[in-house]
Amino acid sequence: MNYPETGGADAAAVSLLLGMPRFGAGVGLHRMLPFLEALPSADWLKTLDAIRVTGSKGKGSVSVFCSEILRHLGFATGLFTSPHLIHFHERMRIDRRPIGGDDLVAAVNWFDGLRHQYERLQPGDRVGAFEGITAVALHHFCERRVAAVVAEAGIGGRYDPTRVIPGRIVALTSVELEHTALLGDSLELIAYNKADLCRPGGTLVLGEVDADVCRRLRGYCRVLGVELVEAGRHSQVSGVSFEDHTMRFSMTCDGLRMEDLTCALVGDHQARNAALAALTVRRWLSHNRKPVADAVFEAAVRRALSAVEWPGRLQRVRTQPEIVVDVGHTQQSARAAAQTMRQLRPGAPILLVAGISTDKDVAGILSKLVPIATQVICTRARHKGADPAVLARRCEEIAPGIVWKTTDEVRDALDLAGGRALTDGMIVLVAGGLFLAAEAIVCLRGDDPSNLRFF
Repeated sequence: MNYPETGGADAAAVSLLLGMPRFGAGVGLHRMLPFLEALPSADWLKTLDAIRVTGSKGKGSVSVFCSEILRHLGFATGLFTSPHLIHFHERMRIDRRPIGGDDLVAAVNWFDGLRHQYERLQPGDRVGAFEGITAVALHHFCERRVAAVVAEAGIGGRYDPTRVIPGRIVALTSVELEHTALLGDSLELIAYNKADLCRPGGTLVLGEVDADVCRRLRGYCRVLGVELVEAGRHSQVSGVSFEDHTMRFSMTCDGLRMEDLTCALVGDHQARNAALAALTVRRWLSHNRKPVADAVFEAAVRRALSAVEWPGRLQRVRTQPEIVVDVGHTQQSARAAAQTMRQLRPGAPILLVAGISTDKDVAGILSKLVPIATQVICTRARHKGADPAVLARRCEEIAPGIVWKTTDEVRDALDLAGGRALTDGMIVLVAGGLFLAAEAIVCLRGDDPSNLRFF
């Protein structure tokens, strides 16, 4: 992914957005409306029918799969994702191109003027960063009058700023216990919160969820007046295999059989994400009366999967020694990463470089990663990283003697891991958190991780 040069006004625009409080005062859906009403083209917004994606894991991958399929079908497509991994500009892209510096400055200036005007008229009602970033992305897409938009929800669905974006199709990828203070303390409540992203009369395309949660969602969607499409009944994946760092599989989508697909993202979970995305786009085409011949749709899916780019998802960053970086930061994501590594490199010794954020399930994540490791180096990302000594103790509880080194610097951990892996013929897996993955990728590229900016 090529990023624009940054600096000056561009960097100041990013600082303005990331310097705002993540959340505004209370529920902020009403605050999004003035920004929508002030978009440069009211006609564009009236005709927009966005695909929105929510879920506990996999929503970023499903979003990028959807956007790539739409792009290969010939639709100019805006993709809005969060958070960013390396560079803020990756949050808003049109046909793979991150927003340019001048466009970002123009959109942020537009937003900031409206924000100050709103806050003067409504004292005490403060706009949050998630709302601002969503508004900036919509401004960019509107200026370029894209034909399709794929928007990833930030947290949940009910109160997420993406809920105000017009769109009848929502993909719900998965449901886990996460952000319980905001979303609810049970799978059922979290599922309902995410399902509320879909509007009455719309279609919720449901990925892999607990059977009891699925049963409850069927009833909840009837109450909402939402059509529920369960991916497991309309799409199937089979024949998953791996060659080097590429995946092959076959897929059925609404009766259309696609054989021997090649995918640049690897793992059984990514095959299911691709199938969910294909089904979601298929339903979007139907809703918008844009008929596409089966052969044309299959060709678009085939090209999209083989060329998709989504950094940090079991990404092979280096080959000598082999270093793979993963952003997963939940138990389920860690389990998927561990399973896929064993499928990619059966029997190979793995040197795990582990780092987890302080607000994540340290014990749960390590319980999935440590069993596949031969040795472990514990470290911490600059942003929110948990104490490596705490990680080391947890690792030792799982597998006594497994920890080789601890270090406070990710760069030091990578240097240690690279030398050890070359000497002992090991594969390095950097895993446990998004901020660890971002810092590791930057270090391995020879860049300065102190330039990374997050909330």
